[in-house]
Amino acid sequence: MKVLIAAVADHAWVENGCLSLCRAFDSVNVDKFPYVLQRMSVALRLLVNRLEAGEHKLNISLTDADGRKLMNSDIKVNFQFSQEAVSDTSFSFALNGQNITFQKPGDYVVNVLVDSRVEAGIPLYVRQVKGNSKLDIPDRI
Repeated sequence: MKVLIAAVADHAWVENGCLSLCRAFDSVNVDKFPYVLQRMSVALRLLVNRLEAGEHKLNISLTDADGRKLMNSDIKVNFQFSQEAVSDTSFSFALNGQNITFQKPGDYVVNVLVDSRVEAGIPLYVRQVKGNSKLDIPDRI
């Protein structure tokens, strides 16, 4: 199994097997804490070998530096291959979270585990900044 895409975004969705994501980011700039991130998506595209067909456990979690989970999801997936499929086939996933509360600034990570094995770690940096940013999207860089 190989991770082709692993990203944090404002929104992600899968339609007809195709993964779409809108505004990927790895940093959030906040003026005060606690801070509530109204929406956050984790976008994944995995390349699975025919030998890995069948049921697997997918775990996606957002963790702070102390190991506390702010978001956690366990999903059972069943990778199925058609007769016409080549030896490797990609599968897409989108996990959408809402109202995630960050109590303090720091380095966070979105961990992606398949069958308890870490397949990806997506960094998310939450920083405290003073004053207003002049960016089009003020809370992200």
